[in-house]
Amino acid sequence: MASDPIHEGGCLCGAVRYRAVAGESQTVTHCHCRMCRKVSGGTLSTWVEFPVADFVVTKGEPRHFRSSDVAMRTFCGNCGCQLSFHAVANPDGPSRSIWLALGSLDRPGDITPTHHIFTDNQLPRLHIHDDLPRWPGQLPWIRPEDEPPEPTVPEETGDDQPVVAVGAAHEGGCLCGSVRYRAAVGAARTATHCHCGMCRRSGGATLVSWIQVPAADFAFTKGQPLRFRSSATAERTFCGTCGCQFTFVFTDNLADHTESVWIILGSTDRPEDFEPANQVFTDDRLPWLRIGTNQ
Repeated sequence: MASDPIHEGGCLCGAVRYRAVAGESQTVTHCHCRMCRKVSGGTLSTWVEFPVADFVVTKGEPRHFRSSDVAMRTFCGNCGCQLSFHAVANPDGPSRSIWLALGSLDRPGDITPTHHIFTDNQLPRLHIHDDLPRWPGQLPWIRPEDEPPEPTVPEETGDDQPVVAVGAAHEGGCLCGSVRYRAAVGAARTATHCHCGMCRRSGGATLVSWIQVPAADFAFTKGQPLRFRSSATAERTFCGTCGCQFTFVFTDNLADHTESVWIILGSTDRPEDFEPANQVFTDDRLPWLRIGTNQ
């Protein structure tokens, strides 16, 4: 972590703010599990451990979502930003730690990652160049390898679905299952890694990737998302129950903008089908994040 032990953060819209003091753990995990990917929509989520006794919400009130038998997550109900998760139903008593989403911190570049976890679920085309220790599941001193968390809602996974033919429709949705969508992505199947601070803050994810599809070929098929005007020219959608981000659209009158919808990669049912082709807003890239693409 940064030398300054006091950290502040909050959501993109500013409705929720928090303050935390770093403890002795200094544990910062890049998580590749499907649940974290789905709940934020991000390509990579990173969680920073703080003592729960030294964490306080200083503004607003986040929403809560029980994502599994062992975890409670919080997010902003106005913009969907993932803020934290902490253990519940712990036989050893209340959890002494709270894990904050790195993308929600004010100074994410000051944080130093320490581990990769759930690497068995890492997207095959996500190439992260570092020498950090890697664990196929959770850190063993936090939860035994033979006790994986059980989602409160059965999740949609790529393993459960047939391989999608080139040019066919892809489906996706949030972790809780409240909102689903369908999109025809075409034959390219490419995604763009975005490093901008707004995308990072919008979902709390460390890395956000987008798939561009024609607006005419995209539709929500179950439920309706909440909408957040994140800038003068853009609107984002997210699930009001679990906070998962879905889409980004430009709202100005330029024809090339209004004809497209950008789908966040982590919300798709088969994110492994897409090839990262480029990176944008690299001036905002976190200093320790080194990833490779075809370009």
